[in-house]
Amino acid sequence: MTVSETDTRTIGFEWPEPGIALLRLTRGAEMNTITMEFLAELDASLSAMADAPPRALIVTGQDGVFCGGAFIKYFTDPASQFAGNARAIREVYVRRIQEAFRRLRLLPCPTIAAINGHAFGGGLELALHCDFRLMSRKARTGLTEVRLGAVAGAGGVQQLHRIVGRAKALEITLLGGRLTAEEALHAGLATAVSEPEALESDAVEFARRFLDLSPISIAESKRAIYRTEAMEMDAADEVALDAVHVASAGPDWTEGMTAFTEKRAPDFPGLTGKGRA
Repeated sequence: MTVSETDTRTIGFEWPEPGIALLRLTRGAEMNTITMEFLAELDASLSAMADAPPRALIVTGQDGVFCGGAFIKYFTDPASQFAGNARAIREVYVRRIQEAFRRLRLLPCPTIAAINGHAFGGGLELALHCDFRLMSRKARTGLTEVRLGAVAGAGGVQQLHRIVGRAKALEITLLGGRLTAEEALHAGLATAVSEPEALESDAVEFARRFLDLSPISIAESKRAIYRTEAMEMDAADEVALDAVHVASAGPDWTEGMTAFTEKRAPDFPGLTGKGRA
């Protein structure tokens, strides 16, 4: 299957210009959450692209949403294979996300996340696997897993500190805050900030800068930069999976996911096994 033949329900594929591909997450009404169907389609699209890469790739969302992260119903629906099953969460869900996102990271072409709206939790992790992040001025982003009793194991705890440094990564991750586009730019997380109506055209303009450059030089330079970081990504992925397993086996995960579904503030038992007094 070539890239041009990809026909998906959760992801759309476009060519804004020759050589520049655009993957659009098309379930904005459902916050473009990370379902197993989404992962299968993303994986198929990226696999096709690895065989015939564009000169640059843009990833963006739809309807004011980039990606809202995990599909929380997986963890709260008693009929789900993931409900109360830390092993399945680790091996079937989060590892599957890692594998799909890794395909994005390993593409030989420059990849650009055009963050058009909310990008929280797994949504930011998706953007972290892109080489560059352009943000709409109205977009918000952050690793909000600590608000749910979870761990950002699909790229957050492995990737963010490589981009913004350890101190800032600890601040963003442990506080679970929501950053404005300007705050993300100041932190070094965002490459540039655009007005909402100009984001896609600005992303295409940014991508256009690579068209006159050597694809082989770009591919090899990119590969070398990622390979020579302090810790191999695969080893970091295993560390993150262990953290996800511990968190998802504990009471904070259950309370966080349930509270999210019930639209209330969570009362985390934490390490002591007790909630707020």
